[in-house]
Amino acid sequence: MSHANRQRGLRRRRPSFDDSSSSWLVTYSDVITLLLAFFVMILSVSDLNQGKIESLKEGLAEIISSEQPATPFTDIKQGLDDYVVQHGLEEQVSVTLDPQGVQVEFANVALYDSGAADLKPDATPLLQELSRVIRDVSHGSHTIEVEGHTDDLPIATEKFPSNWELSAARATGVVKYLLASGIEKERLKASGFADSKPKADIEGASIDEQRVANRRVVVSIRRY
Repeated sequence: MSHANRQRGLRRRRPSFDDSSSSWLVTYSDVITLLLAFFVMILSVSDLNQGKIESLKEGLAEIISSEQPATPFTDIKQGLDDYVVQHGLEEQVSVTLDPQGVQVEFANVALYDSGAADLKPDATPLLQELSRVIRDVSHGSHTIEVEGHTDDLPIATEKFPSNWELSAARATGVVKYLLASGIEKERLKASGFADSKPKADIEGASIDEQRVANRRVVVSIRRY
């Protein structure tokens, strides 16, 4: 075989690659989709913790779509955010997402008068909306933890000998409202922390402003 023919043979056997090809992305997407289907099938016939199931589904969905997936918690946040904005309550209520669920923080003034643990009449529509969103969007595997917090100024009344009793009574008041609104008692928890868990120092805020910020009730809707 001549040298020229050998060169043509080598050229014919050399594989051709298209560097611009992205066909591997299709294969990768198919593999991830099959993995998702596999895990969903396994979970559907197992008796695993529902919170872990949700977390796994959300993680897989985020990998596939590269976007934050819709979850019961994002729906709860959206519903409450809409209500807060519509009623001009941005200074009294904040809603945040965290890895375990959604947290709703009420400034004390939104729910209670100073030194009191009886819910204000003005608090009823706000708690009604909270109860509705929890009932409509969350499910039985989500727990609702209510925390009462006070500032560091002591209280000493016949009803509340210290801030411990006051903070616990405030948390319990919200829990009782949620219970009366149809939230299952097995999902509810009330805790009073007095001034033991102050918020981090707010830059530029005075002592009085920080005390106002520390007087709060926090409702956490969490997977367990």
